[in-house]
Amino acid sequence: MATKFKNLPPDVQRELLRHVKPARVASAKSDAASSSSHSKKNYWPIVAACTTFVGFGAFLPYWATQTIGNLTDRDEALTAAQVRRGAFLNSGTHDAGKDPNWDWKNGRYVYPKGFAEHLKRQNPDETDLGPDIGPMVQEERKRRN
Repeated sequence: MATKFKNLPPDVQRELLRHVKPARVASAKSDAASSSSHSKKNYWPIVAACTTFVGFGAFLPYWATQTIGNLTDRDEALTAAQVRRGAFLNSGTHDAGKDPNWDWKNGRYVYPKGFAEHLKRQNPDETDLGPDIGPMVQEERKRRN
């Protein structure tokens, strides 16, 4: 390999040497041993900093929940800013807030009276298009039949 390198023109040799550091033959083992022990010492501050960063990132939501409080379990009305921002900062709504049909103790939705009968009357194979489009679609189906 070294003979091929010597056969190259001098400008190509210079360019290759500029990108590739030549290997040092003398004292290579002693430098490797000292650099490995030196590099192990340098990793500990980085590991500690990364662990601290991840720990802070994991603790931040807990701290925010304890400081601000649970936003979904509030009895008071939403402020204007909360209504404007919404739950995800882009979905503001005036009907947001505590759901009276949600049972917080058991973690279940309590359906209003008559809702089960309403579901039994519905046809699961039929798509409900709502009051705006539904009548037009039903008329079109009647005309085709």
